[in-house]
Amino acid sequence: MKLAIVDDHSLIRSGVSSALANTEFKVVAEATSVKEGAAVINSYKPDICLVDINLGTGNGLDLIKQSVATGIDSKFVVLTMHDDLETLELAKQAGAAAYVTKSVPIEQLIQVLVAVSETKTFIKRGEIKAVSKRDFGLTAREIEVLSLLPTGATALAIAGVLFLTEATVKTHLAAIYRKLNAANRAQAVSIGIENNLITK
Repeated sequence: MKLAIVDDHSLIRSGVSSALANTEFKVVAEATSVKEGAAVINSYKPDICLVDINLGTGNGLDLIKQSVATGIDSKFVVLTMHDDLETLELAKQAGAAAYVTKSVPIEQLIQVLVAVSETKTFIKRGEIKAVSKRDFGLTAREIEVLSLLPTGATALAIAGVLFLTEATVKTHLAAIYRKLNAANRAQAVSIGIENNLITK
């Protein structure tokens, strides 16, 4: 899969390029501005284009809008520091296929690229997939378990609520602590609340 990167930070470009070296994605071109990005997309016609939002004096979402309007087959993945719903909505409107914050592990970025590449048609704007630092890679079941921790429920009690075995809940708890880098239940709850994963 041919990949282009449009980002005005050389460290981001080189870091992503290095991380993708042994994957199915080959970085065929890089650009640092909207103008350069448009030229790269038209010349190389990448399968996927990673686009930052802040490009010096330009806006990466404008680049996506312009490119989508031309009918090009490239898919666009926003890679940004912005982690808010308003910007995500703007990315949807621009025609992005996915939205990833720069704080996520490179493994998660690769998973998103794979998902986007396996979609035969352009992902509809309303179906944009967002990957944010706030989920920490937790699964839906792990978030369910985490949401029950503020109640003070034991692993056995949580197992009863979720119709799981106590051993399974303990496995989920171990994964939660590891992913959140939490030493104990109190820390996990604090991190969960801080990142809007759970409420008090």
